[in-house]
Parts: sequence; C-alpha cells; structure tokens
Amino acid sequence: MPDHNFSEPQRQSGVGLVLIFATSLYHIARNLWVIIIYFAFKDLDQRTVFMAGGAILLVLLLSLGYSILYFLNFKFHIDEKNEEFVLQKGVFSTDVINIPFEKIQQVNFRRNILQRIIGVYSVVVETAGSQEKEVEIKALSGEKANALAEKLMARAEEERAEKVEDNQVEAAAAIPPATGKPLPQWEHKVSMFTLVKLGLTSNYLRGVGIIMAFYFTLREQFMFNEELSAQLQEPEAYLTQGGYAFIIFLLLVGMLLTVGETLIKYFGLNLQKYKDTLQVEMGLRNNTRVNLRASRIQLLQVLTNPIQKKMDLYQVNISLASSEDDLDKNQVKIVGLPPGVVKQVKDYFYESGIEENFRISPSKFLLFRKISRGLIPLAVISVFLIFYPQVMFLSWILGVASVYVVLMVVYNYFHYKKLQLGISKEFLIRHSGVWVQKEEYLEIFRLQAVSVSQPLWYKRRGLCKLTFHSAGGDVNFPMVSKAKVQPVLNYLLYKIEVTERAWM
Repeated sequence: MPDHNFSEPQRQSGVGLVLIFATSLYHIARNLWVIIIYFAFKDLDQRTVFMAGGAILLVLLLSLGYSILYFLNFKFHIDEKNEEFVLQKGVFSTDVINIPFEKIQQVNFRRNILQRIIGVYSVVVETAGSQEKEVEIKALSGEKANALAEKLMARAEEERAEKVEDNQVEAAAAIPPATGKPLPQWEHKVSMFTLVKLGLTSNYLRGVGIIMAFYFTLREQFMFNEELSAQLQEPEAYLTQGGYAFIIFLLLVGMLLTVGETLIKYFGLNLQKYKDTLQVEMGLRNNTRVNLRASRIQLLQVLTNPIQKKMDLYQVNISLASSEDDLDKNQVKIVGLPPGVVKQVKDYFYESGIEENFRISPSKFLLFRKISRGLIPLAVISVFLIFYPQVMFLSWILGVASVYVVLMVVYNYFHYKKLQLGISKEFLIRHSGVWVQKEEYLEIFRLQAVSVSQPLWYKRRGLCKLTFHSAGGDVNFPMVSKAKVQPVLNYLLYKIEVTERAWM
C-alpha cells in the first residue's frame, strides 16, 4: 500500500463530486416534493412546461455550482506540529475544525448504496469533548480511507499512551489496511437464516402498530366508503365478514416488516477479531464498519428472550464514550450471536474474566410499589363506572379485571426476582428483565461517580436508589437498603479515587 502523506491539505476523491451533487439534489427534491407532485399530475400548457423546465435547469445549474465549490473548499490534513486533525469546509463561509489527537475515540467507515456504486467510503472520526461530536469525510477510496484511519488511530493511541504512567503504547493498527491485511484471529458471520429467525422472534407487534396507525389515518382522512364505514362501526358484522382473518393478516405483515427491517439493518453482519481490535461490519442500505478497541468500551450489555435463548441467539450492545445525553447514538448493536461468540467478545474486552462475589437484591417494597401502581388503572375505571354503570356488563368487567390483576402481579413478581446487582472486585453486573433478559457489565475503574438518592419515603425506610455513572451511560439500581450497600459504596468510592487506569 502506498505511503499516503496527509501532512498537506488535500481533497476528497474526484468522484466525490458526484456524491455531493446527488446529495444536494436529494435535499432539494425532499423539500420541494409537493411542487413536484403538483406539476406531475396537473395538465399544463406549453408555456408553463417551458417555464418549469427552465426553473429545473436553473436549479440543477445552481446545485452543480454549489457542489463544485463545496468539493473544492473541502480539505483535510494531519497537523503533526500542533498534534491535531484539521478539516476545512464551507462555501459562503469557511469552517475550520481542529480535533486534537487525544480526543479521537473511533475512526469508522460508512457506505450507502451510491457510495458503493461509485466505489468510495465515508470516514467518520468520532470525538469526545471537542467542538464536533463526529466529523465525516464522505468520499475517499478504500485504500486512502484505510491509511487515514490507521494514522489517526495510531496518533490518538500515542497521545493517550504518553499520559499513562507505565508508558505502554498499544498497537497502532486500529484498522487493518486494504492490502497486506493480516488474517483475523477469529471470525463470525451472521447468516441470513439467523437474521430471519431473529426478526421472527423480535418485537413484531411494532410492525402491527405501524400498519394499524396507517390504516386508521387513512380511514380518518378519506372515510373510505359508506359500506365499509358501516362495517367498521358494527363489530359483530365486521368479525363475521373476515375480521379474524384480518387480524391474522396484520400479525403476519407485522412479522414480515420486522424481518425486513432486521435484514436491511444487519445484512452481512460480520465480526473479525484482530490482535488489537474487533471489527464489526453490517448493513444493506447503509453499510457501516466499526473498529472496537477494548480500551474504548465503557459499558457492555447482553440481551436475549426465552425464545431466542432456545435458539442460541443473543444480542450484544457496546457503549462507547460519549459527551451527548442520547447515549444510544454511540452504541454498537451486534445481534444473532451464539453463546460461544458472546464469550469470545467478552474475553477480548475483559481479559481478567468476570466473576461475581455476591449479589444485592432490591427491597420488597419495590414489588409492593409496582403492584400498587399497577392497580391504579383499575381504580380509575371503577370510579368511571360508578358514574356510567350502563357502559359495560359487570361480569365482563370482573373477568377482565381478574385476568389483568393476575398477569400484572406475576409479571412484577418475576421482574422483582430478576433484578439483581452483582458485585466483584473489578465489575458491577446488573441483571434484569422478564421477557427481554439483560445483563450489563461495567468495569469499576471506569466509574466516574456514584449517585445516592433518597426521596422522603425512601429515607423513612432506610432505602436509596443507586446510579453508577460512566462515559458510556448510567446503570441504575432502585430501592435497596442503604445499610446493606454502604460497604459496597465505600469500596466503589475508594476505587474511583485511587485508580490510575485510564477509563478511555
């Protein structure tokens, strides 16, 4: 691979002009779609067609001119003297973004369909605490993109390593180069069949909700016809004329929507473990390639549900350092993994292993509070029926209420039993979930603070709510005995003060 010199300001690949122009046209069409549809379906005279054609030609020329200027003014380089990555962009005003090497967290790749066609990559530089959360260069060749990412991550690692007392520099090659690429230590590809199984066992009721919302929106706007409207207002007639088949149809379409969404989002999901990085690539419409280093991982979650567990399907969510409130935006989700691969991922991120010394359970008052809150809807309905007793039959109400109470109590009981906080010398592990079962792993040295809150009625019972803060998100644990967790809190606060390991 040629040794690319990034010390001098340089532009994107020449074909990037096509991408900029296409993006510009897309934004114009999205903002003017009403006018486009109007002219498409209206019978226009020759003069109007001529004027509309002239306007379209003018817009195309202006858009092309803007795209050329944007392409020419978009430059980037590596400033070794000031130890930063510099990016300049803008047409009417010039923005210069300076990112110190030590602020660079990740350098990832993205590709949409057009970028695949013209053979370019988007290089996304994710940062922490700088003026921009992420900086994107949308059109670089694969070779140049790999070289830039490699140099940026190498310089970022060197800068951070200088601040570590033992001065151990991690390996520089965060992204394997396009040529002469070393073989991965292990690799796992998620098959199409696995993604289909995942989609079928996921929350397909969301797809049903989308269909129902679309259906009733159309009904509200257009009211269909009088015959259909009458059927919709008469449940008995509706059910006798294929209502059950319609419900089954909705469920099937909802499942298909969820399967399709899963296939598009996670198509080609591939994990490759190299010496110092775990490379994750996925996506059909928007292909993303992320390189994860163990030193960047702040919080790790492992999720499954009973059906997926029987099929050996697990999901791993990896939270990176973020300065934003919306931490989901900085989370990498890897789905459809068997238990063996989940263990390999955990072993890479946590070389010391994860062993729990003991667990803490919440107070029984948590179960009491959840059941009490679950009874509030019944109380509201009861008050309503006092004033409107003619609305429903009493026997029907009692039957529905009994089923609701039983299900609500059972659900909250299992929620209470599953909620536990595991403690070890190096880890906090939070267990939770009834249907979607979740385990969250947080290394103690990555803790930034521990919050202890006590509302008035918590205080009277000697209870508190714990919040463990990290750069990758917070881990909450509600309603626990303060006397029981005080020794743990003392230990955690001590570790926060004395640890010398860099948390990112």
